[in-house]
Amino acid sequence: MSRVNLSVLIDDRYRDRILEVVEVLQANGMKVEHSMEQIGVITGSIDSTQVERISNIEGVASVEFAQGYQLEPPESDIQ
Repeated sequence: MSRVNLSVLIDDRYRDRILEVVEVLQANGMKVEHSMEQIGVITGSIDSTQVERISNIEGVASVEFAQGYQLEPPESDIQ
């Protein structure tokens, strides 16, 4: 089991209840890092086997995997 970083978009109808959705996500194994109430996004991580389950939680519009990047070191030729 590996953890994945993700962003959860909250359904517009649940924006004023985002903290309730945060609690349900946490109860389902998500480690919440940020809750951005004004834009309706929650970020965090969860076991990869649980992603489908949280995507079916009431109030969740969509779940997206976080995109990572790695900059080359300053001394590399690519920069």
